[in-house]
Amino acid sequence: MSRRKDPVSAEGNQPDTQEQELWDRIRTTEGAERAEVLDELSHFAYKKNNYIECLQLIETSIEIYFSLDSQFHTKKLIHLYEGKAFCHSNLDQNELAAEAFDTLAGYFCIDEDREGFLRAKRAAGREYYSAENYQKSLECHTIVSLEVDIDATDYSMGIDNLNIGMALQRLGRHDEAVGYFLTARPLFKKAKNPEFVNWCDRHLAESYVELKNGFEAKFHAQHYFNYSKVSENLEMEGYARYRLGKAHWLLKEYQAAETEQVRALELLTLDGDRDWETIIEVNNDLAATLFAQGRDEEAKERLDRIATIEETMCDE
Repeated sequence: MSRRKDPVSAEGNQPDTQEQELWDRIRTTEGAERAEVLDELSHFAYKKNNYIECLQLIETSIEIYFSLDSQFHTKKLIHLYEGKAFCHSNLDQNELAAEAFDTLAGYFCIDEDREGFLRAKRAAGREYYSAENYQKSLECHTIVSLEVDIDATDYSMGIDNLNIGMALQRLGRHDEAVGYFLTARPLFKKAKNPEFVNWCDRHLAESYVELKNGFEAKFHAQHYFNYSKVSENLEMEGYARYRLGKAHWLLKEYQAAETEQVRALELLTLDGDRDWETIIEVNNDLAATLFAQGRDEEAKERLDRIATIEETMCDE
């Protein structure tokens, strides 16, 4: 895809000679020629990070092609919907970006471009996920996984399985999610990609906790923790210890759970931009661990401390 979601310098936003000539041509053109001029102008707007103007130009160009009988302008529409999708993505309009990528996939299908179709469907799935439309994300990634891709690699197959697993996990379908994560993990190992093996361990730990399988949760949380230590990522270590604490609690290893939860809180509160939702949950987990050890006063004191923040964050 030619338009990438990358920051571009916004300097020199005044029209240059070529751009001004295109604006002048708008007055004297019509039909397909006018649509092409609008398309060219959209590139100038995109390069200036003016995504709203870019979208307006693209939409007008698309409308013209539709009025001319769109079946004869498939490649033009592919290019325009590609730009439309990236504009919405840059504006963090994830649902609209997903819909544009989905439409783009349809035009790639008409054009018999299998590679383009798969690329656009994957992009649609990612954008639907970012928009928290997990069912649509699952549908897109499932379609991709069922297609025969002669260019598939261990890495790309791992990504497809991971994406499906993540969508299923968000839908609360943890039994199914685990199967996809377990399929993705060895594929990433074959691809020599420890970062994505770690992603699988993280998500496996999360789903096994939800399934109350402490043994498997502990196994994968430990691997997630190991990666955080090797990569010297303190933020990741905080989340890894949080999940290790949950796994130890499920196994009734309360002292070990307390150790992980206390350290998780230390790490998660280091950064000024705090993840309060997780901090609240770890405090509640730690209180449960203290109750389980008969330390009721300490547990109540911790719940009292976090109460105001919890009420504030949960207040609609």
